[in-house]
Amino acid sequence: MKKTIIWLAVLTVSLTFDSTAFSAESPNPFGFKIGISTYEECIKILKMRDWRYQEYEKKQFKTIDEKDPAKGQNTFILAKLKDMQGARGIRLFFSSQSILDAIIITLDPNLFAAAMDELDGKYDLVKKNLIGEDFSDNYTYVLWQKDNIYIELQKLSAHAVRLLYVGKVLYENYKDFLFKPYERFRRQEMKPDWMKNL
Repeated sequence: MKKTIIWLAVLTVSLTFDSTAFSAESPNPFGFKIGISTYEECIKILKMRDWRYQEYEKKQFKTIDEKDPAKGQNTFILAKLKDMQGARGIRLFFSSQSILDAIIITLDPNLFAAAMDELDGKYDLVKKNLIGEDFSDNYTYVLWQKDNIYIELQKLSAHAVRLLYVGKVLYENYKDFLFKPYERFRRQEMKPDWMKNL
């Protein structure tokens, strides 16, 4: 009888550790795993979901052809999310070794609060700034962490909300990357239509 009770106790403890380990899995939005998924695996997921996509060089935003030998190396993919209300698009960023470095999901601005609630229940809060300024590097954001992955919900303006998944080591690089194209967008937004006639 004592042996049976001890066995049950050991089994209960091991199942508890197994279920804890399972729930502690790193973030994998839509099946993409930061720092793990290869370029080929990501392409397979995109095709399986029937998401149309185009690949670009990271630095020059030059399109990468399907037959280009450099595809998947220091590039990013911009995909349209089919049948996903409120999600405008997704960007997948790849390292020089063709490994997924980061994901940016563009959301409808009215989903900021709902996304924040969803992520609060899944990840550990690191920082929150809900009184940021639009069109600045002091934007509204919430930052979470899971293992070595940062998850940041960013409200860059009333029209631009993004959800970033990236390794902690690369976090600052991808924050900087966001503002390079975003500053061009901001300048364009500030130009009145009549300026085209100058």
